[in-house]
Amino acid sequence: MRRGWMLVLVLVVAGCGQPPASTAPGIGTVSPAGAEYVLSEATVGGRPHALVAGTTVSLDFTDDGELRANAGCNHLRWRVSLDDGTLSTEGGEMTEMGCDEPRHAQDRWLTEFLGGGPSWELDGSRLVLRGGDTELVFTDREVAEPDRPLVGPVWTVDTLVDGQTASSTPTGAAAATVEFGEGRLTVFTGCNGGSAAYTVSGDTIEVDALVLTRKACAPDIMRVEEAVVAVLDGTVTYAVSAEVLTLEHPSGKGLRLRAE
Repeated sequence: MRRGWMLVLVLVVAGCGQPPASTAPGIGTVSPAGAEYVLSEATVGGRPHALVAGTTVSLDFTDDGELRANAGCNHLRWRVSLDDGTLSTEGGEMTEMGCDEPRHAQDRWLTEFLGGGPSWELDGSRLVLRGGDTELVFTDREVAEPDRPLVGPVWTVDTLVDGQTASSTPTGAAAATVEFGEGRLTVFTGCNGGSAAYTVSGDTIEVDALVLTRKACAPDIMRVEEAVVAVLDGTVTYAVSAEVLTLEHPSGKGLRLRAE
């Protein structure tokens, strides 16, 4: 099993002490603030740059002046300034998640690039960042990866959350899944299966009593089952971003799932 990770504050490569975020226009006609982007093309030294297999790179410019990024492993966050067509970061926070070395290297690559003060250019849904010999072309996530509907996809659990702690699901074991049908969800915990009635109101899901089979499995698998059952209990807040579903229980427990 891959080790879990704890959210920690870590200083990452920063800019030159630029003031907090601005939505002033840069090279483009408007600012990327308030939108999320996914990498669609990367070149380094004039040659295509391939990402680690199975990963994506995303940037989220919040309305309150933060830049949040993910390069396939950890979640990164800075204060950001967009003045004069330059993206300048300040300070930084990063999760500490155990990943393989290629994904950690990709984290470092993106962190160093963003910390180097690249220029930015926005043309409709296309955001281009340039710095040194690197050019990254991003597409607005809502255009590139529309949100999946809650009902229909089979959602596979890949992260268990407990307060500020998150851990990956065990490798080599059957994946836990949740599928929302019309008024009833079905669940497979990696060990047992079952179902429950549910209703949706706004960004909350009200889950009735979950009925499961009672098979016993290995401890790691039962840990996943306990986490799934704890979240699918009563009122749950949900959010869908592209192919990722996040479920948060008032207890602080949560799940992150991906659509198959």
